[in-house]
Amino acid sequence: MSMAARSTPSAGLTSCSPSLAHDCGGNSYLSGICYHFNSQLDPIANKTVAFQECQKNVVNLVFLFDGSSSMKNEDFKENKNFIWKITTQLKNSSIQFAAVQFSAVPRIVFTFKDYMDGTAKKKLDEEEHMKHLTNTHQGIDYVLVNLFNNVSCGADPDATKALMIITDGTPTDFHTKDVIKSCEDQHITRFVIGVGNVDINKLRIFSSEPKENNTFQIDNYSGLEGLLDKLQNDIYNIEGGGHRERTKELSQSGFSAIYDKDVLVLGAVGSNEWRGMLYEVGSTEMEIKDPKLNNDSYMGYSTAVGQRGGVSLLFSGAPRSNYNGQVTLFRKQNTWDVTTRVKGEQVGSYFGASLCLLDLDSDGDTDYLVVGAPLYYQAEPRREGRMYVYRLTNEMELEKVLEVADCVQGRFAATVSSVADLNGDELQDIAVGAPLEDSGKGAVYIYLGNRTQGIRPHYSQRILARTISENLQQFGVAIDGVMDMEGDGLTDIVVGARGTVLLLKARPVLSVSAHLSFSPSEISLDNFDCLAQIDDSTEAVTLSACFSVEEKSQSTGAVSRGLNVSYELRADTARTWNSRAFFLPRDKTSRSLLSSVLLDSHYSCFYHTVYMPNCVTDTVSPLLIWLNFSQAEQQPSSSNAVINIDSRTTANVEIPFQKNGANVSCVADLQLDFNFLNKTLLVVDQSYFIIIVSLLNKGDDSFNTSVELRYPEGLSLSKFDTIKASRRTLSSCGDRNDGALDKTTCSISLPVYHKGTSALFQATFRISGSYRWSDMMEMTLVASSSNNGNQTNGTVTKTLPVQFAVDVAINLEPSVTYLNFSLDEKGPKPVDIVYMVRNLGLKSLPVSVKFIMPSQIGQNFILEQHTITAPQNLTDCTVRKEKNSALCLKQMSCVKYECPSFCLEIESAVKFELKAQLTYLNPQQYTGRWSLHKFSLENGFLSFAELDFDRSHYSQTSNGPQDDATKFHQAQVSVRAELVIPPNRIFIMCLGVAGGLLLLIIVSVLLLKFGFFKQKKYEVVRAKLERSRMQVKFIKSTKINDD
Repeated sequence: MSMAARSTPSAGLTSCSPSLAHDCGGNSYLSGICYHFNSQLDPIANKTVAFQECQKNVVNLVFLFDGSSSMKNEDFKENKNFIWKITTQLKNSSIQFAAVQFSAVPRIVFTFKDYMDGTAKKKLDEEEHMKHLTNTHQGIDYVLVNLFNNVSCGADPDATKALMIITDGTPTDFHTKDVIKSCEDQHITRFVIGVGNVDINKLRIFSSEPKENNTFQIDNYSGLEGLLDKLQNDIYNIEGGGHRERTKELSQSGFSAIYDKDVLVLGAVGSNEWRGMLYEVGSTEMEIKDPKLNNDSYMGYSTAVGQRGGVSLLFSGAPRSNYNGQVTLFRKQNTWDVTTRVKGEQVGSYFGASLCLLDLDSDGDTDYLVVGAPLYYQAEPRREGRMYVYRLTNEMELEKVLEVADCVQGRFAATVSSVADLNGDELQDIAVGAPLEDSGKGAVYIYLGNRTQGIRPHYSQRILARTISENLQQFGVAIDGVMDMEGDGLTDIVVGARGTVLLLKARPVLSVSAHLSFSPSEISLDNFDCLAQIDDSTEAVTLSACFSVEEKSQSTGAVSRGLNVSYELRADTARTWNSRAFFLPRDKTSRSLLSSVLLDSHYSCFYHTVYMPNCVTDTVSPLLIWLNFSQAEQQPSSSNAVINIDSRTTANVEIPFQKNGANVSCVADLQLDFNFLNKTLLVVDQSYFIIIVSLLNKGDDSFNTSVELRYPEGLSLSKFDTIKASRRTLSSCGDRNDGALDKTTCSISLPVYHKGTSALFQATFRISGSYRWSDMMEMTLVASSSNNGNQTNGTVTKTLPVQFAVDVAINLEPSVTYLNFSLDEKGPKPVDIVYMVRNLGLKSLPVSVKFIMPSQIGQNFILEQHTITAPQNLTDCTVRKEKNSALCLKQMSCVKYECPSFCLEIESAVKFELKAQLTYLNPQQYTGRWSLHKFSLENGFLSFAELDFDRSHYSQTSNGPQDDATKFHQAQVSVRAELVIPPNRIFIMCLGVAGGLLLLIIVSVLLLKFGFFKQKKYEVVRAKLERSRMQVKFIKSTKINDD
């Protein structure tokens, strides 16, 4: 049931049930009934709203069923049973039935009068099967003449007419009379049922529009049973005046209820085919519609009433509108008119299931609308249910300002209710129900009001049902919080659960603030003596911790305001270690103190002594004392007050040290300068870049001195070291300021950079190769202090050119470097030289390449048909002939290849192939030449390649200052060409024969001269030879005998 309360013209309560049912011809209608109660909750009246009376029109319905020979006897019986089942199920309606069998001729089975007299069943059972033709047109004409327009048969001239044709065959007669037009003229609704293999398209001409909804086809007559429900519903619509939308039949008025001043407004979610509607219930019922809603929108599911400028505003939720949900704002002039709409974001989220309004400043004007979508689902982080807050603008538009989802599972925001101020900030607050949270036990969330967003984004309290009772279920299904039930000046919240109503009492809210003070006004330096080296402590100051208490809520004086708080004191909190102060005289580690006290008056103070060691080196930085407090778990039994969550629960105080000197303020004179160590910034990833910083203080002591370094984001400060100083000087550089990537602040000799101190610092930066550097780098250093002023400007800015480190090279790949020629092979022969240009670094850059190859080598060789091959679409190389001896590497002429600038990508290699044809020029000068030895003629030439780039912007990496990096940018190759002539073989043979003959003649002459050819001498020689042979034979025979 829904409830609505009113205060004018007299206090009262209205409670409505949307489930008032009444029967209309076997159909249940659902409307609502509202009960009115006076201020003593006595019922004084009740009223039904959006009540739909039963509407019935007399209907004359004729069954025209087929009796042709194609039908079996069993099918004929099925047909008659089907007819009687329809008449039986609709017997309590205003429908009158008649039946006609048609075949070769039509025949009345029973009339409307027979049906009214109760004889129809007997006549239907006795009807015999005709078993002949299928004259459908003739049957329809027969029905028109003898039943629909025949009063003697019981026809009602004012009745709505309907005809149901059941057949298993196409018509066998001709369309001699325009019976279809006659049916249309008499507004007869026609249904056609085709059975079996009948051509259904030929039967559609007999059915009413829309023909696809009024023509049915089944496989056999046993399938008629399956059409009962469909046909019964269609016939019911005819009884109600034809096919029409349901308006108030299922209105369920009273699903939601609200009062606009003294006029009751009810939500009726089932009206108009469940589009939903609102009813303003006064002396008459006035319908409030949103014409753009689709069916099944459920408008009226939730309602809320507000006003702006004295004009009433009405908000209504339709959680199923277009599946996403919608809230419609109506504004009342003379009638309720749609002003604006706001739609849900997720399908099925039930956006608009709950509504409430906020009037933050209590001026009577609505400021915010809160909308619940309890079925909203969020995957990461997992959430179920979402609450939206919309600001109502002066133009009557709804502007979303906040989304809240705090429940993992539980239908969060199934109920949202504005409640009176709970924490005393004079702003309305919100109570939100999640009735299925915690395994269906439920929970209620409290959100405090906020002027800029309506409510605060985080709940201030989460009330779980199991903390109240383990038996509660669906706690938070209904919430209201506008009444003070006990008269104590505090708002109470009524929460509904399944079968239970609970009253949650508000508690007094106390605003508590803390204040720290100390005595004396400064820490005396006379207490410290580091030379004595006595490990003892001294009382530095007495600390006062005072609390003031003020109630923010408007409770009566009978409420006890006693409150237990726990507080913690921490000393010297600016230091993370080596604290200078403590709270126990013999424990120097006791830099914190815990205490619990009762605040039972408007102002309470508590005192503590702060101790310090005998030797304190830092007497410049003040001593910081910090206090934090919270409500203690154990509270006085007489008090139920709570601390306001807006109370500032911290306090701190700085205790200064004694100052000596005549001048109240010091004026420093910081003179800053810096120099770059290099002439350019060479960009090499993760390499170092160094500057030298000088800082001189010519004024008074400088306190909290710092140097801020501002630089490009491609640099990061790695170290900041003191390399020379007139006195001990320390520096400390913290993290980059506020996450900035382009500056770092370095503290110098905290806390004091003394007068006359000078120091040199070395700042070392790491260079990022991925940063997009410009041609110039700018760096700014700023010196500052916490003194009242600085006499000179402490800002210095300098610039430095930027160069990028690259590693590129050109080198020779395997090539043809030797060619030999002969008189038979004088060429041309191919010369093929391959160069490779490589980028070995981490930076792409534009480069250009040129090559030189001679065209004539001395007087003997010539190079022709010079070509160069380069990667397609990379660069377009040109070839030009030169005759400059210096350019041509001391050759008479050469060819110069020039490849203009192209981009050499990171880790890429580009191949250039130079080709030419080498030919020997003068073979005739050695042709026919007689030679005893091998003859060769050799010439050599150089091919040169050079790589170039913008050296003002890029710099080749090297291994040190002695390393010439440019050697990688040039390459050359020496090619040798040799003419080889072998010795003349014929000449050598002829010369050998002649020499042999000459030698024989000389030998013969010599033998002759020495008498070699005389007889005596010949015999002597022969005798000697014979003797030698005999000796040999004797030796052989002796050897054989021995064996």
